[in-house]
Amino acid sequence: MRLNSATLRTSLIQIETVMRSLTDRLDNNEILLLDGGVSTEIRRRGVTLDKNVWSGLATKTNPDQVREVHEDYIRAGAQVITANTYSTARHVLESVNLGHESKLLNLKSVQLAQQARDEVAQEDVYIAGSMSSMPPLTSHHEVATGEHVVSSYQELAESLAEAGVDVIIAEMMRDIENASIVIEAAVSTGLPVWIGYSAMMADNGVDVRSLRWKNTDDTTSAHDFGEMVETLKPLGGQAAGIMHTRVEDIEPALKVLREHWSGPLLAYAETGKLILPDWRYEEVSTPDEYAREIEGWIRDYGVQIVGGCCGTGPEHIRALKQLLSTIEG
Repeated sequence: MRLNSATLRTSLIQIETVMRSLTDRLDNNEILLLDGGVSTEIRRRGVTLDKNVWSGLATKTNPDQVREVHEDYIRAGAQVITANTYSTARHVLESVNLGHESKLLNLKSVQLAQQARDEVAQEDVYIAGSMSSMPPLTSHHEVATGEHVVSSYQELAESLAEAGVDVIIAEMMRDIENASIVIEAAVSTGLPVWIGYSAMMADNGVDVRSLRWKNTDDTTSAHDFGEMVETLKPLGGQAAGIMHTRVEDIEPALKVLREHWSGPLLAYAETGKLILPDWRYEEVSTPDEYAREIEGWIRDYGVQIVGGCCGTGPEHIRALKQLLSTIEG
């Protein structure tokens, strides 16, 4: 990304203003409300998810539905909405021969979120850009690594910054090598970076491990969760927490994370089940059940950034908005 001097000065001013605003709000012990699942909400509205790129093509094929998802989350009370960039890194799009459209697709994804904000927001709403560990879904590997992947994530980070996101969320961090690439690229933009780890309980029911979710021949072992956080912590970030993790596994993971991370915490769980490439709404948490879980994470661990992941929708965010009004009131 090459910016002329005037554009660079404007970008630096924007970054400093947003970082100060988000940092100040967290420093003042405010609780920020994220949106819920974007990809699964797009699917719930009838948009077919791709077997490799999941929701990444929806910006191209169904922009109105993507924008409407953002609008509904804002109406529900979300203060931070996430652009549909979870699966739009170049190395993922190359699986459907669209790598050359990565910059344009990410710009469009951010613009749709900005349009939604401009159309319906009644108060400050921040735009988050998502950078995830997701490889093409049919890949045999849990995460993507290698020199080409390094340049792909750097391009994504720079594209998000150039498009005007207010914060980058490194989502589904579950492997030291991949997460290092993602976090370093995100931090290099100078934007605020929130790190979303994904975790699971080990077979012994006691230890917390990094998440593994694909039934493939990838022999990479899940990391000890505390060791992974300790290794990645020096890379930076303004907040860290647990996301894309089962509701019942969030609290044990938060307990471990708090032993290694002293900054602001985030938490947003998944509910339901992934049957590639769709999301099944089985054994889902109702909005009220989910809000009660969030209330416990706020009370017991001081979580300051809350929202929902896959399987949650505007109704869950509406319940969280009501919860936060009672906590902050």
